[in-house]
Amino acid sequence: MQSWGKAPAPSVIIDLSPIVLLRGNPNWGWVEAAVEVWRKQHDPQARFYGVADNSLYYKLDEAGKRGLSQWKRKRMARSVSWADPEVLELATQFDTASVLTTDLFRDHRRDFPWLQGTDRIWKPVVGDGTLGFERLDYAPIPAMEVSWRIEEADLTPKGFKTREARDALKYEWRCTTSSCHWASEAVIEEDPAIRDGRVVCPACSAPASRLGFRESTKEIVLLLGDDEVDRLPVPERSELTVGRGRDIGRYDVREVLEDAAANKVSRDHLKLINNGGRIFVEELGSKNGTNIVRDDGVAAQLQECVQQALAPNEHLTLAGGALTIRLSGKKRPRGTYEPDLTTPPFLRVEGN
Repeated sequence: MQSWGKAPAPSVIIDLSPIVLLRGNPNWGWVEAAVEVWRKQHDPQARFYGVADNSLYYKLDEAGKRGLSQWKRKRMARSVSWADPEVLELATQFDTASVLTTDLFRDHRRDFPWLQGTDRIWKPVVGDGTLGFERLDYAPIPAMEVSWRIEEADLTPKGFKTREARDALKYEWRCTTSSCHWASEAVIEEDPAIRDGRVVCPACSAPASRLGFRESTKEIVLLLGDDEVDRLPVPERSELTVGRGRDIGRYDVREVLEDAAANKVSRDHLKLINNGGRIFVEELGSKNGTNIVRDDGVAAQLQECVQQALAPNEHLTLAGGALTIRLSGKKRPRGTYEPDLTTPPFLRVEGN
């Protein structure tokens, strides 16, 4: 079980994506309203912690993006490729915490048997212009139903019926259209679709380039001190630059760091490269440097423009500890994939 870091243990865990989408259109205001009403109706001293899918950020307006970033800076939230198991793992760790969601998690009841019959999970309800909460019905369901719910959740995306189309699911994809919100990301993180024999981006239907095999995707974890704020997939044959600035293949530290800490990080500070399923790191000549910390706690400064492998038991600290980066222990990071794709997989040239 992952350590919790220095943040106070939560008494309420929020599955952020369904709350933001409570009435269909994305609205961070529902999260703030849920916090306020819960404190009025249930616990004035409640401590909240939210988990969001990585894709939620791109559904939010500017105010919503600021709201999510502020929660991360306060160590009240994190973003991950797939929020459901993370929410349930936290709820297992903090077994007296309530959970706010709209999901019945039927396909997770084998891995989290405490869900069967639990009274800890609440759904926000809007009526007559007011927000309230009602307990979700988690009456036990039979093992047979759990099995088919798991099978249903694992079905391939609609339209992927041919062998060539199914082969597309073996790869990660990157959007090539600058107007699409996924264009600034290293990998599209929602299920792909097939239209007219072509793999397309569900967001913009534009062409996408094929990256490496999904099984070689690695996940990196970003932390403020000991507290996790983001998990990001890094596909095979792709690079991710960490620094100040948003663009394709970049992670902007200003999303999670206060200004004083962010200013210690250079615009092009550190590069992470996935080469054959191994993560290599390269210091890009930043002003305040990057340290690699070995398993025994001994730290050494990375040499500028020299690539070296990052081992699972090592971590990086940027700019004197402003941000920490480590590898996830997941052998195959699971995510939602929203490919930015448009050429049929069987016509696309590998390495685009």
